[in-house]
Amino acid sequence: MEPLNENEMIFDNAKYLSLLIKRVYYALILVIIVLLCFSGFFAKKWYDASKLENVYVVFPDKTYVGTRAEETLVRSEYEIVAFTRLFLEKAFAHNEYSLEENLKEVTDMMDKESARLFISKMDETVESLYKDRNAISTVSLQEIEINKETHPHEVLVYYNTALHFVTTGQTLYEDIEVPGGLYFQVAILERSYKNPYGMQIRKLKFLQPKSDEQAKE
Repeated sequence: MEPLNENEMIFDNAKYLSLLIKRVYYALILVIIVLLCFSGFFAKKWYDASKLENVYVVFPDKTYVGTRAEETLVRSEYEIVAFTRLFLEKAFAHNEYSLEENLKEVTDMMDKESARLFISKMDETVESLYKDRNAISTVSLQEIEINKETHPHEVLVYYNTALHFVTTGQTLYEDIEVPGGLYFQVAILERSYKNPYGMQIRKLKFLQPKSDEQAKE
């Protein structure tokens, strides 16, 4: 066998080098594709995680969106007041069309025992006010006391429910104001989409409204 001359050796080396460069090129392309796939995967995971960090606080007039801080089972007094206001709105501010949905939402804010007590107060007589007499009710928070020293926290609240009735054949409203009071405990839970406040009402009790003398004190 004849030995390779210099030109043939150069050609073979060039051919080998070209093949090596192609392999490196394809390997780099493969690495880039893999990196892009990983980047897309982790970007989606990050986006999904960031959505979980959003806390939606819903009020009758608007919805607020905030970014959740590191999860904690501590709730500020401001959060408890806001939660109580929302509870009162869902419990006592109704019209013919919102009544059923409000009652469903408000019972979701309570444990089973409290929900049963609350629903027992909403008998057919109350329901007929909205469906037969076209009543519209609004509620206003009058006074609230929060005891954060106990666990669950204790809340004492007094409120006024205003009932508006359309007089038959007229456009004028007949207004009736009904005072009320509630005691309940607030248990702290983990926040979720269904429960952005991370709170639940327990040990609900209906109280006698304050007398005029007590209200002035």
